[in-house]
Amino acid sequence: MELTFAHYRNRFCMFRTYYGLATGAVKPDGFSVKVIELPDPPSHEQEEALIRGDVQVANLYLPNYLRRKLQGAPIIGLCTEWKSTMKGNGIFVRTDGAVGRPLDLEGKLIATHQGAHAIHRYLLRHVYGVDDTKLRWESHPQERLLDVLKSGRVDAIVLLDHFFFRGEVAKGVRCLYSDGAAWKQLRGFDQMIKHIVAAREDWLAENPEMKDKLLRAFRESIKYSGTHLDEIGDAFIQRYGGDKEALLASARYPIIEFTFTGEEQKLADAEMDMLVEVGEIPRKAPLSTLFAA
Repeated sequence: MELTFAHYRNRFCMFRTYYGLATGAVKPDGFSVKVIELPDPPSHEQEEALIRGDVQVANLYLPNYLRRKLQGAPIIGLCTEWKSTMKGNGIFVRTDGAVGRPLDLEGKLIATHQGAHAIHRYLLRHVYGVDDTKLRWESHPQERLLDVLKSGRVDAIVLLDHFFFRGEVAKGVRCLYSDGAAWKQLRGFDQMIKHIVAAREDWLAENPEMKDKLLRAFRESIKYSGTHLDEIGDAFIQRYGGDKEALLASARYPIIEFTFTGEEQKLADAEMDMLVEVGEIPRKAPLSTLFAA
């Protein structure tokens, strides 16, 4: 059997996770995987490709997955993928700018790669007492956000994955807070689910044995990346550019296990509460209807 798997473009976290499979260094048991990259949000091409059947399996941003699943899309979650911790996603400001604390963001312009950011709106509201209706947002590609901030065009930016670690070493810029630190303060969880792996329901129904085989292959691929980070960093830079030190630093922080444990289920339920409150999804649903048992 051959299947096609899609993940997001220009994201080192995902590039290195699936590098072993993409290059053939990791051989799945009894099937082959073609790994492709599709545009990052705000593009919805990733979930659209899965819904259309162009791919059988995909890495999906959790809010995007939940929104389409609740609309009746024929897709089903298999496991968590990228879970962020205390680093890897945060709001950055200029060290000489007008924002000294999160409350100072009221009335300010924040740039992200996808416009208004649901998670940060929620955290600013509940942890830092910010009136998030007074926040202004605009979109820029991830790779341009630091330059946009330094130019003074915006007051703050949201950086994630390896871009977060470029921000940590950039001159004249500092991290105001990370979403992981704020989430732990608010809800007590050490992690936050950012991405999951989802499959087409019809494909999984026809091939139920593939779930465990696929997750084993993904775990082997992320294990492979842990011992080949130098090589993978060079390959990523050749394709997308970037700073190798930041790339390798970024690999230390996310948790990628391809599981859906009881604790992860509690975490997903808490995140649904957040996404309903900020209007990213219309309602909650039982996890048993959203993820394959």
